[in-house]
Amino acid sequence: MIEIRTADITKLDQIRALSDRFNLKIGLGSESCVFKLPKLDQIRKTANKIEHLSVITPITPQKHYEKMLKYIKALPSGIRLVVNDMGILYSLYNSNSTNNFHQIAAGRGIVHTSEACPWVEHLLRDETDIIKEAFLKTNLNYTRTFDLITNLGICAVETDMEPNTVKAAVELGLPVAAHFEFIAVAYARSCHTSRFYNEQPPNCTSRCNTPIELQLADMFDLSGTPPGFAQPDQKMKEIFPTLYLLGNTVFMKSKCREFQGLERIIVNADMYEPDKLQHIIENI
Repeated sequence: MIEIRTADITKLDQIRALSDRFNLKIGLGSESCVFKLPKLDQIRKTANKIEHLSVITPITPQKHYEKMLKYIKALPSGIRLVVNDMGILYSLYNSNSTNNFHQIAAGRGIVHTSEACPWVEHLLRDETDIIKEAFLKTNLNYTRTFDLITNLGICAVETDMEPNTVKAAVELGLPVAAHFEFIAVAYARSCHTSRFYNEQPPNCTSRCNTPIELQLADMFDLSGTPPGFAQPDQKMKEIFPTLYLLGNTVFMKSKCREFQGLERIIVNADMYEPDKLQHIIENI
């Protein structure tokens, strides 16, 4: 099963056309920005036409906390809700608001994996196999953590499509969705895109409908006198991959195509040009 996902509501018609043609699931919302959520009436209209529409809710700053809870509680029944904030999840549980949904999935804001680190191979090159295996599991592959989130209502998980991560997530015994090609490296508390364009949210939301490519240009050198920026050498350039900035999230590409055991594959339409999106879907 493939789910095509966007935080840009203007792409909905294109996504619905692809969904009708290729029998895809649809997801709307954002993992990391409260200003990229679709309006409730847009959710209701889409949910009336799409069975078990996924609504993705973000990591939520305290100032938007109550507004986010109100938004989630107003969602129509039958939604597949993706939660990326533990505080939001706990409040939904504490207010007996978890039974209105078809499924509640823990998103990447909750399901962490060290395999998404750009230089994970270098971090682990001198470690034993036991340490490597433990390091490359998800944070939910520990009994107490797993019991905590399932008791709070989580019945599915989403994670990055990396080989060890997918294997570890499948071992949890819950339905697993993996994000295709672009894996999340880091979320920023202060939005890089907003600062780059010098625009305050929500005026900047149109700036993060497509990614910005990031290349290593210089790096901070503590060994200099005085410390300052220096040009990276060739070895460092080989270690540091091309990164992609979308809103306040940094991504990198993964060549992993580990589909075994997955309940669904998530394709983020915002990471692709519209004319390339169909090609991606056809070749998964």
